Amino acid sequence: MSDCKGIYQKLGGNQQCYSSEKSASEQGKTFVINSKKHPRVCRIKLDKCLIPEVPHQKQCDYLFVKVRENDELEYLFVELKGNAKEASYAFEQICQAIEFIKKKVGQIPQKHIRGFIVGGKDTQEMNRLKEKFKRSIGLELKHSTGSRYEF
Repeated sequence: MSDCKGIYQKLGGNQQCYSSEKSASEQGKTFVINSKKHPRVCRIKLDKCLIPEVPHQKQCDYLFVKVRENDELEYLFVELKGNAKEASYAFEQICQAIEFIKKKVGQIPQKHIRGFIVGGKDTQEMNRLKEKFKRSIGLELKHSTGSRYEF
């Protein structure tokens, strides 16, 4: 949890939400970070862990915080879709999680925010949401229709 220590100090919450694991799996979907390309990573479970269950509060499943060589932080918000819920719902989950984290850490440069949706259908709506994300929220929103995504 060495790379998580500073992040935990910023975000707080339950220490059990934090891990140095470089992958997350739920509902038959998996997100994996390549350890060789990204050796310093902290995984944070958001859904019903760091972000409590509150009516009307949507949140994605995980946040991976990547520590760059220059010690800058990059925030990877991950939603693992176990079913074919609408793209807009997954998009909202990621967006609300980003806002929650920004309230804790302050402003995050747009170039340091990425979103990932693993599972679900690739639709015109998904393409529209990717453009919206890139235009006003973060660097990019990636989507995999398969059961696994490797970054």
